[in-house]
Amino acid sequence: MNFNRTATLRLIRWSLIGLGALVIAIYALSRSLNYIHGPRINIFQPINGSAIASTTVTIIGRADRVNSLLLNGKTVFIDEAGNFKETILLFPGLNTISLTAKDQFGRTTQDQLNLIGTIK
Repeated sequence: MNFNRTATLRLIRWSLIGLGALVIAIYALSRSLNYIHGPRINIFQPINGSAIASTTVTIIGRADRVNSLLLNGKTVFIDEAGNFKETILLFPGLNTISLTAKDQFGRTTQDQLNLIGTIK
């Protein structure tokens, strides 16, 4: 195969265009992976199964990639980083607390927290 200057420049041009398109596609895919995974809820405090000697408990956590967050059906407000902090009443005995997160695509995830109230 005989390469002259024009053919070499054409090959270099198309190679750079292809490489640029590949870089853009890889970048777009890496930025989209978080949305593919859907919403996620992390509860930092209290630990599931804890015995609480109080009539109230503060739930602290983080919700990633969510549009709305519900705690036992009630809307919980989150900051820009996804952090939330909500104080709820705790009754004697087993208390099941449900957190439901929904993302912009309508996908939901749910997390349950079981706490034991020891105050009578």
